[in-house]
Amino acid sequence: MTNNNLDEEDFFELPKYIVADAGYGSEQNYEDIMRKRNRTPLITYNQYRKEKKKKHKNKVFHVDNWEYNEVEDTFTCPNGKKVLFSHISHRTDKYGFTREFKGYECEDCSGCPLRSMCTKAKERNNRKVFRNEKWESQKEYVREKLSDEKTGEIYGKRKIYVEPVFGFLKANLGFTRMSVRGKEKVNNELGFVFMAVNLRKYTANNYKSRLENENDFIKKGSKRILFAWNLFFNYFLASFVPASFFFLGVIGGEGL
Repeated sequence: MTNNNLDEEDFFELPKYIVADAGYGSEQNYEDIMRKRNRTPLITYNQYRKEKKKKHKNKVFHVDNWEYNEVEDTFTCPNGKKVLFSHISHRTDKYGFTREFKGYECEDCSGCPLRSMCTKAKERNNRKVFRNEKWESQKEYVREKLSDEKTGEIYGKRKIYVEPVFGFLKANLGFTRMSVRGKEKVNNELGFVFMAVNLRKYTANNYKSRLENENDFIKKGSKRILFAWNLFFNYFLASFVPASFFFLGVIGGEGL
């Protein structure tokens, strides 16, 4: 997903919603999906679940929970001091993707009774925080989509249709590592493994369908089946017992 040299026309048309786990939830991937691919990402990010928990929301020294003044572009720290915008910085990762951060610094941390809990900066320095506005905007967008009933349901299906495959591979087929080396050989081996998973699933679904049909047939025709077996059993007994016993069981209705 992060390889910009690959275009969707090289493979197949992408669906409207791109669903993946938190390992793919990054600024670079969100940017690529929304801007270049013109699709909607339904992908969580690493801190998604933690940010929703009460424990995170109760962290008073985390900048996410500070009051923000949009007009002044300032935060207010737990001690009531303003945390002012100071500068813009850029960071480039090993893949060559550059992120932009806004730096903020508290106006005065000297003599603050909360200092030891708020920052590990030296006594003469003030608390500094950095915010990636594009990243925060992307996270808000993803949270909104995952909270929506329609798109949230689409993301939820991933756990049903995608995750079990890896469980089948490891637990049921015992496939925990590749036995070959090289991309082409690995691709072929995975092809056989996934084929085995599909055949297993196909067989299981057919068996389940037949079983349901048989149970339905037995349920609907249970009286006729029981009557037939009772009739056969009584005919068999008629060879060894008096005729009166046979008629008592069948005509009298005791076998039904």
